[in-house]
Amino acid sequence: MRLLKVVVVSALLSSTASAVDLTIWHYWDGANGQAMQKLIDQYTKAHPGVNIKAEFVPGSDLQTKLQTAITGKNTPTMAIADLTAMPNLVRSNALADLSPYITKSKVTLNDYFAGPMVYGKYQGKQYSLPVSASNLALFYNKDLFRKAGLDPNKPPKTWEELVTVAKTIKARTGKDGMELFTQGGEGTSWQWQVYLWGAGGDVLNKTNTAAAFNSAAGAKALQYWVDLVKTHKVATVAPWGLFGRGDAAMVMDGSWMTQFFPEQIDFELGAAPFPFPKGMKGATNMGGEQMFIFKGDAATQQAAWDFMNWFSSTNTQIQWDRMTGFMPVKKSVANAPAYTNWVKNTRPLLLPFVNSMAFAHPRPPIPQYSQVSDRLAKAVQEALTTNAKPADALSRAAADVNGMLK
Repeated sequence: MRLLKVVVVSALLSSTASAVDLTIWHYWDGANGQAMQKLIDQYTKAHPGVNIKAEFVPGSDLQTKLQTAITGKNTPTMAIADLTAMPNLVRSNALADLSPYITKSKVTLNDYFAGPMVYGKYQGKQYSLPVSASNLALFYNKDLFRKAGLDPNKPPKTWEELVTVAKTIKARTGKDGMELFTQGGEGTSWQWQVYLWGAGGDVLNKTNTAAAFNSAAGAKALQYWVDLVKTHKVATVAPWGLFGRGDAAMVMDGSWMTQFFPEQIDFELGAAPFPFPKGMKGATNMGGEQMFIFKGDAATQQAAWDFMNWFSSTNTQIQWDRMTGFMPVKKSVANAPAYTNWVKNTRPLLLPFVNSMAFAHPRPPIPQYSQVSDRLAKAVQEALTTNAKPADALSRAAADVNGMLK
């Protein structure tokens, strides 16, 4: 009996000694926040010695709160942030290098789609991993296609076809063929970059040290927007929302709208990969979030990595993507029958977005991205609303951007 008591007490002391408390900050509320908590509960139930407290921080406040915590050396164990926040975070010297954990755990980095991975890399080290993604594709109004005498199951595949379809719809229904985001800022830049990549161009050079959008491809992409508005008159410089009201037949929008558009519209909705110039390759822009660990003691960092590795695993990511509607960040998820069958049977509008992850481009992973994006958007607006030639507007923007990057 005495021996049994000693064993029980020793086991309890060992359990207490190995217990660890982790905190994680994120900005997911509503259904996404509930899904996050459900997975955390699933993990802690299987790992009784680990306690994980998830703290919701509004997206508009998260970056400021993280920077304040870093300055005050009072960071959480882990956090999840928008990928555009990562360039500053990886340079903060506050994040744990995940490379040794990745090597030891035999994580297959090649399983991740290439686009999201660039945000966690800095000076040869990996500081974060993607845990969610979104991208852009074409939504179209099947009712307007029918009204214009077009096949509602044959959306345009090329820029040339898009113009033809848009002109037909405008002539036969009086509705705009295409809606563009023309209000400036990241919305305009984020959309226009897809056209830029589709034309074979890029935002910055390969070392992210100078503008590259002031190229023949850039001029072609911007001229295409100008022609849609001024020459073909199938798009309008107007407040956003024409497509949702049924006043435009096509629009580029995000994968999250496969959930929201059906609740907002009164017409049959179609979705397809976004068109690209004949002879070129498909392209889309990418959003999403990254998970990372702050520097701490070895035991806490290891426990945080164990959770992060589990959350990033294929099986958990299948659960996560099905609960939230996020795009897969891993090829093994995108190809898993448990995921593909769910898309096919439950959210078929997502399929073009899932397929587009293979050619999703990252925005430049630099601290100055927001300023670059804003200046690029102003160049697009200048070409749309004045007589400025696209090449000239982009050249002026490039000079300003190069000054920002010095």
